[in-house]
Amino acid sequence: MVDIKRKLQKMSESAKSAIVYTLSTVFSRGLAIITVPIFTRLMTTDQIGEVNLYNSWYSLISVVATLSLTSGGYSVAMKEYPDKRDQYQSSVLSLTSLIALIIAIIYFIAPDFWSRLLGLPNGLMVLMLIGFLVAPARDFWLARQRYEYKYKLSGCVTIGSAILASVLSVVAVLGANSIGHEDIAEVRLYANYLVVYGVAAVIWVCLFWKGKTLYNKEYWKLSLSLSIPLIGYSIAAQILSVSDRMMISQMVNNSAVGIYSTLYTVSSLSLMLWQAIHASFVPYLFQNIESNVKGIKRISSQIMLLYAVMAVMMTYMAPEIVRILATEEYYEAIYIMPPIAAGVFFTAFANIYSDIAVYYKENTVCDVSGNDCSCGKPCVKLHLYQCLWIYGCGIYNAVLLYSDGALPRNLG
Repeated sequence: MVDIKRKLQKMSESAKSAIVYTLSTVFSRGLAIITVPIFTRLMTTDQIGEVNLYNSWYSLISVVATLSLTSGGYSVAMKEYPDKRDQYQSSVLSLTSLIALIIAIIYFIAPDFWSRLLGLPNGLMVLMLIGFLVAPARDFWLARQRYEYKYKLSGCVTIGSAILASVLSVVAVLGANSIGHEDIAEVRLYANYLVVYGVAAVIWVCLFWKGKTLYNKEYWKLSLSLSIPLIGYSIAAQILSVSDRMMISQMVNNSAVGIYSTLYTVSSLSLMLWQAIHASFVPYLFQNIESNVKGIKRISSQIMLLYAVMAVMMTYMAPEIVRILATEEYYEAIYIMPPIAAGVFFTAFANIYSDIAVYYKENTVCDVSGNDCSCGKPCVKLHLYQCLWIYGCGIYNAVLLYSDGALPRNLG
């Protein structure tokens, strides 16, 4: 015990930060996995499908709402303005807030139209708009905390909000079931995002209060020059990630979305670890890319090897995991899990190369590769999902498109 304490004390701040961020992210994402067997037994597949449909639309539209300002370009700005980070944060936050307000105005012009188009009730549409406004503040704050290796407060906020959101969601669903409430999916989403958006709203106010800068031409110009080229790539990535759920909802029903999304979550368990590792790796990459290329090459290779082993192990354990996390109605769709795991690995692999492109401001490389894949995938999926969605055949094209399109372009 003493030896472990000494080793921790000797660790650099960057190493401590990476460990804390990885553990806190894995913990918060792990809670979502832990609650899966609870919700699969408390909610119908149709209700779970509605929850996943909301999350999918939010992920896709938020790319436009945030202008990809929370991507790798933010770390570049942290390096460009070491003494004016508070002002920069509030300035770009005002930009994302402005975009969120514009999206809200567009929605309120014809709310019923957008509700029908997205397949979500108006209440959840308003909840989504609130998220577009305040959620970027949390992302900006966490990104800066990672960059500056200030891990204690951010780790507590991440873990604390995850626990509170998960507990409140379960309690709310139990309460709604006990009184015979019909809209269980909405109850779960309201309970969860009451915590998530509530924390984000507090950070939103604090960032504006601390930075006191609504507009700065220099900050906006740099941010947009780095982020706008990435919007196409980010949208393409989201289409690759969530278009399947949207199309299943339109062509089958939300119950099918519930089955598919639950198994997708199980098969991409390793993704939550990758996201934590990647978020910690980016600051190290940006700060050492000019001086320690060999070190970056060695660490990135080790990271990808470890992640590949994890992805394979998760695939082998898939049947047992599904039996623990879900009920019998989910078993018939278990065959979609291996190709999803492969697709997730290729996505992670491409992240390494896109980070380097962002650092050197060669963002168009990311944009081209992502758009090429996103154009082809929905067309192939349209027929496959309509005919054989439950067997997961449509997912195989994701692997083919990534290996044929995104990776060669990024590697070249």
